[in-house]
Formats: sequence, C-alpha cells, structure tokens
Amino acid sequence: MRLSDIEGQDRAVGFLTSAFESGRVSHAYLFAGPDGVGKETTALAFAQGLNCDGDGLTACGECRACRMAEGLSHPDIHLIFPVPSTIKPAELTELMAGYARDGYRETDFGRKSAIISVETILTDMVAKANQKPYVGPWKIFIIADGDAMTTEAANTLLKTLEEPPEQTVIILTTSRPNALPPTVVSRCQSVRFSALSKDVVRAILLEDERLSFDEESASQAASLSQGSAGRAVRMQKSGPTVDIERVAELMTGKRTRDVPSLINEATALAFRLGRSEQERVLELMLLWFRDVLSVSQSGEGTTGDALLYSGHVKELRTQAGAMDVDVIGRMVDRIDDARRAIERYSNPAIVFTSVLLDIAIARKQSTSGKGRSHAA
Repeated sequence: MRLSDIEGQDRAVGFLTSAFESGRVSHAYLFAGPDGVGKETTALAFAQGLNCDGDGLTACGECRACRMAEGLSHPDIHLIFPVPSTIKPAELTELMAGYARDGYRETDFGRKSAIISVETILTDMVAKANQKPYVGPWKIFIIADGDAMTTEAANTLLKTLEEPPEQTVIILTTSRPNALPPTVVSRCQSVRFSALSKDVVRAILLEDERLSFDEESASQAASLSQGSAGRAVRMQKSGPTVDIERVAELMTGKRTRDVPSLINEATALAFRLGRSEQERVLELMLLWFRDVLSVSQSGEGTTGDALLYSGHVKELRTQAGAMDVDVIGRMVDRIDDARRAIERYSNPAIVFTSVLLDIAIARKQSTSGKGRSHAA
C-alpha cells in the first residue's frame, strides 16, 4: 500500500511527507496510537516510498523495489514483530508469506507467549543495520508492537538508537508507549495515530481485496471495531462469535446476582472459550460502556439505531443516569487492562472473576448514589 492510500491518518502521513520533502527524515520514529489503526501499514508504506525507484515519497507501485516491498521481500526493509521464542524458521517464513498474501498478521499463538527477544534484535536488526543497503538508498527496520521487547532487547536497541548507522531508519509501533523505556522513547521522533471513524474502517475493509468483506459484514464489523480496522479483521477471523446478549446480561447483573453466580460465569468464560473469544467478550464489555457514554451525552434523545446494544436502551439509560463519567472511565480502563492480561496469557479465571467483581461493585455503588461525583 502506498502512503497516499493510508486512510484516516492524515496528520501522521502529512508529518512524514513534510519530513521527507524538507530532507529531515529522522533516524528513528515512534508510531504510537490505538491497536489496529494503521501504524504498521503506514510504516510499511513509508518504507516502500523511501526505497521506491521513482521520485517523491509516494511509491509508484510498479518498480522492482515496490513489488518486493509489497511482497514483504525487499532486502532493505526488515519487519520484526512478537513471536513465541520456540517458533521455527519455517513457521516464521509462513507467517510472513501469509501476511503478504492475506494483508493480516497473525498475532494469536495459542498458549504461547509472543515476545521480541534480544536475539531477534541482535540478528535481525543490529547486524543488518551495520551493513550497506543492498538495493535502495535506505535500510528500514520496523519493530511492530515494540512494547513486546524484553528488557534486554530494548537495551540492545537503545545502543543502536544512540549511535544510528547512516542511511538507516528505525520505526517502532506501539499502542502502549508507556510500556517502553523512557530512554528509547526519548530517542525517537513521535508520530501520533488516532482511532478511525466507523466509515473509514468500513472503507478499509471493503477496499482491501485480500480481505473477504462484503457490504453487510464490513458495516457490522466497523460498528463493533471501536475505531480499529485491525480489531474488525481479527473479529472476522476469530471464528465463533460470542453471544452479545450474554454480555449484556453480564453488564446489567442479570447473570451475576450474587457471588456464586459471578464465580460460575467467570469460570465459564475462562474454560469454555478460547483466547480469541475471551478477548471478544472483553471488547464487547468495552462497547457496552461506549453505549452508556453515548446515552449519557445524548440523554433521552438517544435511539437504538445509534447503539450496539439497541435492545437494552432502558438498562443503558439507568446506568448512564447512575454512573459518573469518571466511574465509567475507570471501568473502561479496568476492562482494557483485563484484555491485555488475557493477551499476556494470564490466568483467565482470575482475570474474569476480578473484572466481573469490579463491574458489579461499580454498578452497586452507582445505583446507591456513591458512584456519582456530585453525591460524594
């Protein structure tokens, strides 16, 4: 994909374009923003444009360099991302081939934890950074999900950032810049990425021929995506869908009326669902609070058409009237933390018991008048 084809990130694209046109391409960038909004795609497009045989930063898409870049086989463009430490070279090759073919990088490795090891940084970046470019004018290293680097890997990267080789650009992408060492962040030019609108997500899903979305499935996925095209793609590929009504009953307390029922629900979520479906449950919980906020802001004028949980407007209004915005914000952060814990292969029974208990406590305190700031 060419840089000019990136949708919904005009500010980031404009920043990179201006840097190139003024001759001030930095040796290191940090692309920071929500998951699945185009950080990695933009990094690859930027790398392609830098090494295109044509003039300017907009890749021609036709030269040999562009064809290699689009096939993720350009010898001067190196993509590093988290994988299990036990992965075999043939499996990694297949991952890259699938990424080039399907436009989707696999991130679910079952129960195996995915990291970026110090060995990977040494072999795939440090050793290659000290060599001259093979084909193009630039060597580009894209470290996707850079917050997955081990401490040793981050420290090794830091040494290269402190003394960057000529003709080298290093791009880190992350949705959690605070998880990176401050010393690494301070040596990178920061480029911010924002959540995408529903219309932009829908357009991305329909325009990429490698993704198998039709009008109906793209619209549905976009409405559930929380501004993340990557999340929309993962939801489509994750297989069985989670019952949205079940999640609504969890959020309203119908399935967690007492401690035993809460523990039963947490146990069921932990042991009857796969990791992708567990993440899906937590994403649907986040979307519940998105609807609560929407109702809180719109008041009685809110209609079901604007909500994912359109069949639960009454319950949404009840929570919107009882919960302070700060309480909702804390619950959103809590659920997001739980989602990341599942990604890190934490014990799902503990994760779901904790998050369901926090939601139940917030709901009870709010309905008793303790959750609203003006009642404090």
